[in-house]
Amino acid sequence: MATQKFTGSLLLATSLLGAQTDFRRLDQLGESELQQSRIPGLMLVVVESDKVTYAKGFGVASVETKEPVTPDHLFRVGSTTKMMVATAILRLAESGKLKLTDAAGDYIRDVDPMVGRVTLQQLLTHTAGLMDLTLMQGPHDDEALAANVRQLRADALFTQPGQIQSYSNLGYVILGRVVEIVANRPFADAMKELVFEPLGMKRTTFRPTMAMTWPLAQGHSMQGGTAAVVRPAGDHAGYWPAGSMFTSGNDFARMAIAILNDGNNSISPGVVKDLLTPRVDVPGGRSRYGFGLGFLQIGGEMVAEHGGARLGYTSQLIVAPSRKTAIITMGNVSGPSAAGLAWKALDAISGLKPAPELSGPATNLAPEKLTGIYSQGSRFASVQAENGKLYVSVEGLKGELTPTVNNCFKTASSTACFVLGADGRARYLSAGGRVLERR
Repeated sequence: MATQKFTGSLLLATSLLGAQTDFRRLDQLGESELQQSRIPGLMLVVVESDKVTYAKGFGVASVETKEPVTPDHLFRVGSTTKMMVATAILRLAESGKLKLTDAAGDYIRDVDPMVGRVTLQQLLTHTAGLMDLTLMQGPHDDEALAANVRQLRADALFTQPGQIQSYSNLGYVILGRVVEIVANRPFADAMKELVFEPLGMKRTTFRPTMAMTWPLAQGHSMQGGTAAVVRPAGDHAGYWPAGSMFTSGNDFARMAIAILNDGNNSISPGVVKDLLTPRVDVPGGRSRYGFGLGFLQIGGEMVAEHGGARLGYTSQLIVAPSRKTAIITMGNVSGPSAAGLAWKALDAISGLKPAPELSGPATNLAPEKLTGIYSQGSRFASVQAENGKLYVSVEGLKGELTPTVNNCFKTASSTACFVLGADGRARYLSAGGRVLERR
C-alpha cells in the first residue's frame, strides 16, 4: 500500500497505527531540537508499517523569507543519498546488466587502471581502499560525473582494495558513473528511471533546476553564531552520487515504506534484502556496513541507519525492521546534525535507544606498537608516546588518547580505533569513519 500524500504540517493523530503514538511528545522533541541545535528548519517523519503516521516541519525554510517548513519542502540530504545509488546498482544487477563482483573498469573504459580494478561490491561497502573527497562547488552539467571519474589517478587509493572499511564519497561517485554507463543515460535521469519513479518519489531529483520549481528549504551556514543562507548554493554534478539528492519528507517516506515492506510492489524483495544485509565490520566493533546503509545492534535488534551532511544541510534515516518503524529527519544548516532528533524520536515511538558504549577490558597495547605517522591523501595524524601516555596530533592540535575497548581510545571530541596488522603493530587508525594508514 502506498503512503498517503500530506501537504499540511502535521498528520491527524487518528491515523490507524499512529493512534497510540504520543504526537505531543514528537512535537516537543522537534521544537526542543530546533532551539538547542539552532537549526533554521527541521523535518521529522515517522513511518509505521506501510503508512506515514507523523510528518511535521519545524522552523523556517529560509531565515530571510520565514516560510514555514512543511513535509513537501525539499532538502538536499547529503549521504543518505547513498542507499538510493546502491538501490540503482542492485536493480541493474537483478536485471542481469552487471555483477557486483565485476570491476569498475569493466564498465568505465577510460578510468585509471589502478582505480578500475576495485569491484562494485567494494565500492558499495567502502572497502575499495579509496580516500575520501567531496567538492561542494563545480560544474553543473551532465558531463561532469564522467570528467570527475576520468581524472582520478592511482593516488586516489590510500591502501590496497579489500583491506579495510573506510568511508569514501569517491567510491559512490564511481558507482554513479557505472549507473549512467549501464543505464545508457545521464546519472540524474537513470536514477529517476531506476529508483525514484518506481517508488513514486515524484519530487525527488539531483537537478537543482528541478528542485527549485518545488518548495525548497534553503541551505544555511552558521556565521558568527547566526544562520545565514548559503550563497552560492553548493553544487558539483561530478559528486552528485555521493550526497546530492533533493527530496522531501513525504517523498523520502516512500523509500522507508518500501524497505519496511519487502519493496511494497515498487522494488523487489531481493533488492530490499540486499539493502538490509550487514556485510563488513566498521573498525571499532560497534557497527557494520552494507550497501549504502550502516547497521547497529540495539537491545538484540538490528537497526539500519545512515546520516547525511553537506554544505547547508543535514539528514538522518533510521529503520527498525523488527518494529516496522522508520524515522526520517532533515535540517537546513551545515554543522548541527539532524541525527539527535531522529534517535530521540525512535525512542519515543518504539523505546529503542542508541546502543551504550561497548564494555569490556580496557585496551592495553604497548605504545610502541601504535606510535607513528598515519595518512590518507593530504590528511595526516601523528601518534606519540609521552610519559606513559599516548597523544595524537592532527593539523597542529594535540590531544590525549584514553583507552576504552576493542583497540579504541577516546579523544576530546571523538573515538579513535587502531587496526593491527599480522605483526601485532598498528596498520590503520580509524576516526569518524575514515581510516588513515600507518606510513
